[in-house]
Amino acid sequence: MNHKKVVLIFLFLILFNVGIAQEETISAEEQNLNVEGSVVNETNETETTQEPIKEIEEIIFKNFIPKEFKLGTAQFSIQIQNNKNETLSNLAALISGKGFSTYEVTPVESLEPGEKGYILVNGDFKESGLINLTIRINQKISYQEVNVLGESEEDLEKAEALLKQQEEKKKALAVLSSNLEILKQNYSGLESQIKQKEGEGYDVKDVKLEELKKYIRQTQASILGEHLEEARVNLGLAKEELNAVEAKIGTLEKLPFMSRFREHLIVFSSIAGAIITFFALYELLKKKGKEAVTTMGSIKPKAEEKVLEVKEEEAKHKEIKEEEKAEQKEEKKKTKKKKA
Repeated sequence: MNHKKVVLIFLFLILFNVGIAQEETISAEEQNLNVEGSVVNETNETETTQEPIKEIEEIIFKNFIPKEFKLGTAQFSIQIQNNKNETLSNLAALISGKGFSTYEVTPVESLEPGEKGYILVNGDFKESGLINLTIRINQKISYQEVNVLGESEEDLEKAEALLKQQEEKKKALAVLSSNLEILKQNYSGLESQIKQKEGEGYDVKDVKLEELKKYIRQTQASILGEHLEEARVNLGLAKEELNAVEAKIGTLEKLPFMSRFREHLIVFSSIAGAIITFFALYELLKKKGKEAVTTMGSIKPKAEEKVLEVKEEEAKHKEIKEEEKAEQKEEKKKTKKKKA
């Protein structure tokens, strides 16, 4: 490819992208001016009505399920909500009360801002009657009164009815759990479908799965905490959100040609830039190579001249030595003649 043509193509791509960027900058500046104007007005209105900042509680206790137990082993869940603007992790509970001992606690691994979750507690009640439990989570303390059924006839009848309720609840929760698994599979299918549509050039920026994902997590947490009614509500909301997303995918339209062209152009610009850089580097190395060859060519004659000079010096030195030897021989002959 002719290097000049490559450079011209590259310059065209740069100018095209600069023009688009300027249009976007102008529209963004206009939006910023409108937003800044409204913010200034709102600030002026609220400056006179500022209130002292109150410290936000990190955790809010929402629910405690169940509140009635039999003597002996028991399981209950503590529903909490993250009231901070940051994610909270590894939230466990310390529970104490008359005649109660804990032997296992399943913490909440993480809670997003505003999200609810359940801490599961397994323990043992050794005394009957109304027991006041103290619950501590991350320095936050709450109290919960529970009723522990004893050995009286009335309490035994209540315990039997409680056992039936728990069995019915477990069956209902099992059905909800099965429905939730189907919903999770549908969620994965939607993810794949959105990626496929995006690859085919459809505008998918308004198709969001965050709400659906949130309802799925809340349903899962409700089932784990054995909060039957809340699990039903969250599962219903999740199904509605799923249907809404599916309907939105069905009405997707392909991106305009210029938008798709621009996206491909950006990719092509990057590739073209890399190619031009490669050619520039190749030409530079080629030029350096020629200079190196020229330099070596100039060095070679100089080296040969130096070798010749050394050889000439050695030849002269040899001739001088031979002359000296000849003179010494002549001197010896003359000395012998004189003695004779």
